[in-house]
Amino acid sequence: MKELHELVGAIHIHTTFSDGTGHYADVIRQASEVGLEFLLFSDHNTLEPKRMGREGFHNGMLVGIGYEINDRDLHNHLLAFQIDDEVCNGLDPVEYTRRVVAAGGWAVVAHPDERRNRLKEFPPYPWTAWESNDFQAMEIWNALSEWMEKLTQHNKFWLYLNPRRSVTAPTQWTLEKWDQLNAGRRVVGTGGVDVHAHHYPIWRNLSVVIFPYKVQFRSIQSHVLLEEPPDKNDGASALRQLFTALRSGRVFVSNRYVGDARGFRFWAEDEKNGPAVYQMGDRLPAGSQVRFEVKLPAEATQAILLKDSKPVGRCRDDAFKCLSEGPGVYRIEVRKGRRAFIYSNPIVIEAA
Repeated sequence: MKELHELVGAIHIHTTFSDGTGHYADVIRQASEVGLEFLLFSDHNTLEPKRMGREGFHNGMLVGIGYEINDRDLHNHLLAFQIDDEVCNGLDPVEYTRRVVAAGGWAVVAHPDERRNRLKEFPPYPWTAWESNDFQAMEIWNALSEWMEKLTQHNKFWLYLNPRRSVTAPTQWTLEKWDQLNAGRRVVGTGGVDVHAHHYPIWRNLSVVIFPYKVQFRSIQSHVLLEEPPDKNDGASALRQLFTALRSGRVFVSNRYVGDARGFRFWAEDEKNGPAVYQMGDRLPAGSQVRFEVKLPAEATQAILLKDSKPVGRCRDDAFKCLSEGPGVYRIEVRKGRRAFIYSNPIVIEAA
C-alpha cells in the first residue's frame, strides 16, 4: 500500500475580520505552538483576508481562507472554501449552497445539529436545508457547539475551567444523518473548532476568554491524507493538494484531548482484482467484497467497524482486519475508555 502523507490541522476559525478576537499572525503562532500544520479560516460573510493575500504558507503553517454564510434567520451556516468572491446576501440556503459549488467552491455544512434551548442568549443555529444536494461536506463534530449544548447556569464555571474535558462525542443524530447521506453520494465528514476566543464580561471591567485559540486547537483536529508531501515552496499548490484530499474524503477527525491520533489508518483491499487498495472516501461498485484493515494509535482502547451506523466488528488490538458484508457505508469509530477518539470517513460499497 502506498504511504500517504498526513497533515494535521484545524477547520472553522474566526478572527478580528468578523466576531473573533485574534489577529492572523497571533492565531497562526498559537497553532504552530500546539503542532498544527494547516488552518482553514472562515470569518462570517467576508473573504477580505483572502483578497489581502493571507493564503499560503506563513512561518511553515499552510493557511486556507473561506467564509461562513447564513440565512436571514441566522440558521443554515455554510463554510465556503476555494472561492474568490462572496455570494449575494439574502438568498435561501439551497440557493447560496448551489452558487458556492457552481463557482468551484467546497461547501461544508457547519454545526448541523444544534438544539440547545437552556440559555436564551445562546440560541442554536442548526442546518435545516437538507433538501440541498449540493453541499460536499458536513461537520460531524464541532467543539464549540458541543460545549454550548451542555452549558447551563449551574455548570458554566466548570465548563469554563474544563473546556476540553466537556467535548466527548458527536451527536448520534449527526452520525446517522451523515451515514444516510453517504449511502447516496459522497459527503465528507470534517471536524470544526469554531473558535472565536470571545471575551465574556464577568464583573465591571473584568472579562474572561471563552475557549482561547490554543485551547481549542487542542480539541477537535482534522487529519488529511495527501498523495504526496505538500510543496512548501508553493502555497497555492499545497492548498490544491490539501483540498483535493479533503474533497476526496481522505480525512479523519480526532479529539486531541484523548490522545495523539497521528498514524491512524483505515483502508480496504481487494486481492481478487488487482490487488486493489481503497482509501477513505472511495466508493466501490455493487458486488464488491473487500477486507477492511485498520491501524490504531497507541492511545486507542477499542475500534468499532460500523456499517450503516450499526457495529459489525470490534477490536482491542493495535490493528485488525474484517471482511465486508455486502453493500453499505463502512467507517471506523475509535474510543479510549468511554471517550470518543477518532472518526474515519467511510468507504462505501454501492447498492445494486
